[in-house]
Amino acid sequence: MKFTKLIGAALAVGVVVLAVSACQKKEETPGPAESMGKQIDSAVKNAGDQAAVAADKAQDKASEAGQKLDQAMSNAKDEAKDLTQKAGEKIEAAGQQIQDAAKDAKK
Repeated sequence: MKFTKLIGAALAVGVVVLAVSACQKKEETPGPAESMGKQIDSAVKNAGDQAAVAADKAQDKASEAGQKLDQAMSNAKDEAKDLTQKAGEKIEAAGQQIQDAAKDAKK
């Protein structure tokens, strides 16, 4: 009787071990849909990274263009100031000539 109880207990332990090992999840290789999903995720991430780099480059170019435009506007203002000064000097000289001509006419 002791022997049959011992065999029964051993069989019960064996069944429990077998059941527990059968319930454990085995490592599965990813299926085609999962592989495709990972590839899509990777492609989207790469595209996002490339878009960020392109946006940074565009911002740098826009900043450079803005600086060049500011410099051009500053140069244009300086040139306009010089032209205005020269025009004023010429008008002043013409006015002086008119005054001199008027004085000569009175004599």
